[in-house]
Amino acid sequence: MTRTPSATADRDARLERRLGRVITWIVLVGAVVFGALSVGIGAFSLIDQLIRDRFTVTLLVDAPLPAAASAGTAHLAEGTFSTAYVTLSGLSALPRFLLTLEGATALATGLLVSVTIGYFCWSVLRRRPFSRPVFWLVALVGYALILGTVLGQGFGGLGRMMAADELSTDPGGFWPLAAMIDPAPAVAGLVLLVAAGAIRLGQRLQQDTAGLV
Repeated sequence: MTRTPSATADRDARLERRLGRVITWIVLVGAVVFGALSVGIGAFSLIDQLIRDRFTVTLLVDAPLPAAASAGTAHLAEGTFSTAYVTLSGLSALPRFLLTLEGATALATGLLVSVTIGYFCWSVLRRRPFSRPVFWLVALVGYALILGTVLGQGFGGLGRMMAADELSTDPGGFWPLAAMIDPAPAVAGLVLLVAAGAIRLGQRLQQDTAGLV
């Protein structure tokens, strides 16, 4: 039996739609599972560190490498530590609060991202990818990433600087009073704001098209 070009095109289109729905369902389930796990693990970690008074943070370090770092056939000409992954206890109330606030901000932002991805996938499955809630959720995630970078990392950086100060009385010693800020989440937030604008444009085009039909 010979298939016509039209029948072949229809078959390929059906396969593409089915494959698209399968991929969308996979992303939807993944977003839900990731969101649930991240919230559960993140909340447990925040509560656990408060109860046990053990805060795990990354601090900047300004110290040379020890002699044991060059015990092989090759020899280090020079080298220093740049960061150290440490667990602290006995911090005062303010750095404890700031570090917890940073973790809570990251937790809320991650949950919001997962909810947005899940809702967008659900809207695609319902063939309504440009619904109004999708626009607001994407815009909200964009603003949350920007504000989370400025506020969350700012509070966390200040908390780590206070922790470094409480570890050493010499500000220029082993633990320098400095913090690193990662701008990547803020850049991602700006991209999402652009995507929200594109979704808003799609909503208006969809409304105009519905009015013409």
